[in-house]
Amino acid sequence: MRAGTIAFWGLTAAIAVAPVPAPAVQDGVPLVRPNKQTPAKPAGATLLLLCDLACNWKLDGESTGHIDAGASAKVKVEIGEHLVVASTIDGADQIKQRIDVKSTGQTLYEIALQPVHDARLKAEKEAREAAAQEARDKAAREQEAKDKIAQEARDKAAQEELQKKAREQAPRDQAARMVWTDPATGLMWAQKDSRSNVTWQQAADYCKNLQLDGHSNWRLASIDELNNVYDSGNGSSSRQVTNHVKGNLQVSGWEWSGSMGNASGEAWGVNFVNGMRSTDLLGSSGFNRALCVRRPGE
Repeated sequence: MRAGTIAFWGLTAAIAVAPVPAPAVQDGVPLVRPNKQTPAKPAGATLLLLCDLACNWKLDGESTGHIDAGASAKVKVEIGEHLVVASTIDGADQIKQRIDVKSTGQTLYEIALQPVHDARLKAEKEAREAAAQEARDKAAREQEAKDKIAQEARDKAAQEELQKKAREQAPRDQAARMVWTDPATGLMWAQKDSRSNVTWQQAADYCKNLQLDGHSNWRLASIDELNNVYDSGNGSSSRQVTNHVKGNLQVSGWEWSGSMGNASGEAWGVNFVNGMRSTDLLGSSGFNRALCVRRPGE
């Protein structure tokens, strides 16, 4: 046999006798080892966002750009939950939304800023109107308070004016109660006589010096003038006797007249108890009083 042939068979024999690993056996059963493989990456997902107003938006806290009103933006994302924050260009309105991307493919999300924008404008309008109404109410309350103060001042001034007029009128009223004007003759009479016994001269001086109702031109009445105020149907009591006199005159006895008697040193007088007239000595002061009269215009 040649040398080459011997070498071939020698190699074959070496290969034939090389040991083969025995399979692992457990409880007499061969174990099959699985083949190790690299896991496949999940398929990608896409998020498509539509915005009804021009907005800036962020995805998971990262700024992603700008979307025009009615336009859209597309971005690759992983399956799972993502946070989308979108706001109007002026930053006045904002919306936050968690979006759960559950599968591969495209997930559509509409960013609805218009309702948020409208709600804010409505709230601001209502706030302005409420503030304006409050301002009007406040102004009305303040005006009402001012009007009340002004009205109270007017009422006070009117009351003070009434009181002033009352004080000014009181003396006139008092004087009016102290005089009586006979509508038949127009003569103004002192309401009361001298209330004490006087001589004729004292009676004349009493009337001459009388200041009543703003007048000083008083005098003793004539006998006829005294007779004209005697009224048998009208009686007023004085000193337990009844004097009959017109109006509200108050006499307390015989009344001297300014008319001289027939005899020298005498003057006429009238008794208002019975209307009798008689003369008496000028110096007598029996029951004679002074009842003063004046004629307006004298």
